[in-house]
Amino acid sequence: MSSHDYNRYCVDVPGGQLSVGVWEPVASGPGRVPTVCVIHGITSNHLFFAGLVSALPGVRIIGPDLRGRADSRTLPGPFGMAAHAQDVTAVLDAFAPEGPVTLVGHSMGGFVAMTLAGTAAEQNIDTGAEAARRFRGPILIDGGLPLPVGQSHGDGPVDDLHDEDLDTDDLIAAVLGPAAERLSMTFGSVEEYLAFFAAHPAFVDGLDTVATESFVYDLAAKDDHSFQPSTSVEAMQADSADMYTGSDYREALETLVGSDDSQSEVVFLFAERDLVAAEPGLYPPELTEDFARQWPQMDIVDVPGTNHYDILLTETGIDACAAAVTSRIGAETDGAVE
Repeated sequence: MSSHDYNRYCVDVPGGQLSVGVWEPVASGPGRVPTVCVIHGITSNHLFFAGLVSALPGVRIIGPDLRGRADSRTLPGPFGMAAHAQDVTAVLDAFAPEGPVTLVGHSMGGFVAMTLAGTAAEQNIDTGAEAARRFRGPILIDGGLPLPVGQSHGDGPVDDLHDEDLDTDDLIAAVLGPAAERLSMTFGSVEEYLAFFAAHPAFVDGLDTVATESFVYDLAAKDDHSFQPSTSVEAMQADSADMYTGSDYREALETLVGSDDSQSEVVFLFAERDLVAAEPGLYPPELTEDFARQWPQMDIVDVPGTNHYDILLTETGIDACAAAVTSRIGAETDGAVE
């Protein structure tokens, strides 16, 4: 028996409608059903979280497709972290207006989650609000903290990508690599697309049901009956630039790490290997050690044996992510999650 019932909805946002998947728990404990919002990566979609959903019985999961991706692919810009955070806010206004909602972001979704949580925290500071926080976390899964570029220099921290002088194409190549190249490719069939991923070094152990369904959902049919990935190149380029050089994320980060209370809400999980299953991962050990020194209240979790993708697909990765989510919603579940 499935732990959740799944349905898809549309929510009005600037420029059109955003597609949203909602997993409602089949059974839950007494009291309020805890709610989690999962925010996917730059070329992904909400179905990539389906494995994590199964590990959270009794929890309601809301997963939007960000504008420019999957069933939200026809939504126009502007893109960027603030625009995505605004869209996610509209989704949560529709499905969880009273909160609290635990935010979970994978890869770029972590940057969106940080922007959303930081903006809300800043608004509370500005207004002197004493009400309970609407958002918990965020839980960041191999994303959401400043990414490195190049190598470390001596005993100093690794240079990060938050450099306004860096070219957008360089940023995309440094971080996304083949993931960005895939967006310009055309595939003759669904099977051909799945074969592309089956040959990808990050999926050498094969494609499970979650990955397969997410990848199939990602495809958009063309007029000549071929297929292409649904993420718009324009969205990917704009989001890459904003993620690393925009001000909204930076200001949100400063707000969230600026106090022990908000810093202690953040959980950061990082994979051992990167997007092509090479070591080190997107966040090398020297960088995560630097994070721990800078932000001692933040919960920083190494997830060994995982890469940037299968941290949400393997038992090891899912267990670590589910434990992180549970740690932030546990106090509010009234028995729904232990």
